[in-house]
Amino acid sequence: MDFYQLGKKIRSLRLTNHLSQAELAESIDVSTNYIGQIERGDRKPSLETLVSLCEVLHTSLDYILSDSRSSSDDYIMFNIESELKKLSTDEKQYFFQMITSYQDLKKGTKKEL
Repeated sequence: MDFYQLGKKIRSLRLTNHLSQAELAESIDVSTNYIGQIERGDRKPSLETLVSLCEVLHTSLDYILSDSRSSSDDYIMFNIESELKKLSTDEKQYFFQMITSYQDLKKGTKKEL
């Protein structure tokens, strides 16, 4: 396992969730220094710590442990999902209509919003 890449992924997820190292550390009951060491790849987190991180960072254990390059699509989807969760139902519907309109335009048809 590449702990440097794991740390980068954890850091990226932490930033996506608008958390400081201190906030993340407090939420899983570890030190800020320990979070920094994990993010740099200097420490190997336990399974228990990884599960706690996944819960706080709203991600799955399989995503956080995956080393594949195809995970960039997963990362993009994670970010989209995170932002969508912040929207009201009406805003989500509008966003969905924007996506379908964009797809229709790419196909060469036009659809009103």
